[in-house]
Amino acid sequence: MTDLLRPETFEFFARFLLAGFIALSVRSRFVAGQRPKPSEVLFDAAILSLVNQIVYVFLSTVLIWLTGKMFEEWSMWLQTLLTGKPGFFVEVLVLPAILGWFLASALTHEWLGGVFRRIALPNTHPTERAYDYAFTQLNESCFVILTYQDGTRIYGYFGANSLAATDENRSDIFLERLYSVEDKQEWHETEPSRSAWVSLAALRSIEFLRSKETNTNG
Repeated sequence: MTDLLRPETFEFFARFLLAGFIALSVRSRFVAGQRPKPSEVLFDAAILSLVNQIVYVFLSTVLIWLTGKMFEEWSMWLQTLLTGKPGFFVEVLVLPAILGWFLASALTHEWLGGVFRRIALPNTHPTERAYDYAFTQLNESCFVILTYQDGTRIYGYFGANSLAATDENRSDIFLERLYSVEDKQEWHETEPSRSAWVSLAALRSIEFLRSKETNTNG
């Protein structure tokens, strides 16, 4: 146990495992998907840590070289900084966070798929359910129509105070406002105003409508 607390052991762990966990943690905050198995997390963390190492070595080498060309007197100071404690914290904390954000953006927008395949990162879309993807891609508030298999319909408003949640066994949604819709397709907010938790079991479809696509009254 005491060997694990030795500085060289901690630095090895931080560089080749912790950095990857940080990148995965940041990525998970921007990308929807089910929680992977522990073995998969460990493998991805190790891979991302190696990628992080390569990126850090490349960037630090280029930066030191450029500094030596333009500001020769700063080159030694910068090299000492990057190989010391400040550089260590940038390497295992700052850069992995940036890497995680980049991976989230790349996976969401399907950038560089072939490159990810070569470094053994998932090339499939990280969201396993269309339901997850639909709600994570919402960039503005909207009205929703929930239609169930028995024909029941629920009309509501999904805004900043609403929430869509999912796990392996259950999916549900919280709508901050409920509406009733008349024959003329005019949406009226319920009186008194209501919000609702709704189970999505036996759901057939979800329709998303922008505010300008609905005729609302209230």
